[in-house]
Amino acid sequence: MHLRLSAVAALFASLSFSPLAVADGSATAQYLSGRLTLDVSGPDVSLQLRLPMTRSDASTKEKQDFTQEEVLARVKAADKLFIFPDKAKCVVESANAFAVDTQGKPTKGEGNIQAMYRFSCPGAASGRIDSVKIRLTEGLPGLDKIKLQVSTDKGEQTMELAPANADVAL
Repeated sequence: MHLRLSAVAALFASLSFSPLAVADGSATAQYLSGRLTLDVSGPDVSLQLRLPMTRSDASTKEKQDFTQEEVLARVKAADKLFIFPDKAKCVVESANAFAVDTQGKPTKGEGNIQAMYRFSCPGAASGRIDSVKIRLTEGLPGLDKIKLQVSTDKGEQTMELAPANADVAL
């Protein structure tokens, strides 16, 4: 009898920590908000992106329907996500994206997304980069808002981007 009660107690304990949507297999990882830092230093531009994972629910189920591998591939497409003025002649030097667990360690399973980008902009050596078009919401439909922190030779600024206002003057 005691063994049976222990097993029942263990079963209830394990269920109490499982999100209900996961229990029925219908929840998927989604990335609906994020943080982006943009640093413009002469002809070099570096960016860091963080997308926290959330689980879909009834209100978000249709917003994003990608596997984590598809999200990572979309996030790595730096030349499609960040558009600089033609005169800057920016080219992607590196674009890395990976999933991390709650402790920030890389994981093969579902997790938060972190990405780092580096652009070289030889055309900006004589003139600074004055704008960037951020197309993250086009690459990841359902990404509703991005908190952006910008650092340039003019100073720092913080703003919140939404799909309708993703063009940034620097």
